[in-house]
Amino acid sequence: MLSNDTFDYNYLLKGSFVKCKEGIDKQHVLCIQDTTEFNLSGIANKIGKLDPDIGPTSNNSVAGFFCHPVIAVSSDGSNIYGLPAAKIYNREWEQKTKTERKYKSQTIEEKESYRWIEVSNQTKERVPPGVAITLIGDRENDIYEDFALIPDDRTNVLIRSRCDRVLYNQKNSLYQELDSQSIAGTIDIKVKGNKGRTPRKTKLQIKFCKVEIGITKVKKLYPIHIELYAIEAKEIAQNVPQGEDPIHWRLLTTHSIECLDQAIQCINWYKMRWFIEELFRVIKTKGFEIESSQLSTGAAIKKLLAMTLEAAMHIMQMKLSLNEASETKTQNIFSSKQIALLQILNKKIEGNTQKQKNPYPNEKLSWATWILARLGNWSGYNASGPPGYITIKNGFDKFNNQFEIFDLFYNV
Repeated sequence: MLSNDTFDYNYLLKGSFVKCKEGIDKQHVLCIQDTTEFNLSGIANKIGKLDPDIGPTSNNSVAGFFCHPVIAVSSDGSNIYGLPAAKIYNREWEQKTKTERKYKSQTIEEKESYRWIEVSNQTKERVPPGVAITLIGDRENDIYEDFALIPDDRTNVLIRSRCDRVLYNQKNSLYQELDSQSIAGTIDIKVKGNKGRTPRKTKLQIKFCKVEIGITKVKKLYPIHIELYAIEAKEIAQNVPQGEDPIHWRLLTTHSIECLDQAIQCINWYKMRWFIEELFRVIKTKGFEIESSQLSTGAAIKKLLAMTLEAAMHIMQMKLSLNEASETKTQNIFSSKQIALLQILNKKIEGNTQKQKNPYPNEKLSWATWILARLGNWSGYNASGPPGYITIKNGFDKFNNQFEIFDLFYNV
């Protein structure tokens, strides 16, 4: 299938888009987007520079391609619906520099950054009518054209500011205007540790105001100013560990922010950007290891990625199903045959004591997640903490291997 030239990765992604649309059961969804790159330097010589599906990454000497997915999540963070849109693409080896392309005079449609607008429009088409959408992006998504083209009666944007902007008919810049505002309140957050951050509980001071950003160069079809709301969330200085920069978010949104609660709501929505970071983690080195593929063509690897994105969505849905607020059903992911095997495995895995029993009803996805986590060597005890994505993924792999044999004899 991966070497069959009669269809490409877009054909495989269509199934994911349809499944996502059918699964949305709330009146408001967060649609979170970002870009990641795949480093294929380990097999670049095997594929060769003539392969049209491979090109330079952010390092011009490293071969690979890019993926820009959108994840649809319920606004309360209790459910992941899947992918309403995704763009897989690569650059050309002989691509001209920004200077050679006269980048500043190019239209947005001619720029690579148009992907943010392209997938946003596709998302709007695929989310069911009547469902409100908040599109969330990081600093790279801070594009004037995005604010001008994407919002509508049911669609808002929530984007982290990339740079200080000119404000329409004002002396203050965007950041100066935020600095001049009084502190409206604080919010407590828990910081996950990483290479640049010490894990901690801390407070963010919140400011907000209405602004009108101005266009720096008059462009046809776009308004010369756009009304937005700006939010600043900055970590209290005394809570910042020595040698680290404070957490400091400046957000721009089309949502109306008239009070502290509305500002906090947007901050909490933006915090859910971690879902897409977790997606990238699951499909890369610690999960499905796409970059370690030994396939010999870029087209085949892109097909593999399309299938992996859907599998990763399942892993993330299962992890999230352990949240008490989740209402996802087992049948949303597993077929009746697979559920039959899960029931057999559940009896085998459960221990004799109550603490070793599956605590979830079998109609809820959390029931299946518990089984897969146990297959992935999770102890099952509360003291061990909840299972992680990789543990669930490893259990899912074992389950699928067992299901292949089970399926052979199911109707015998």
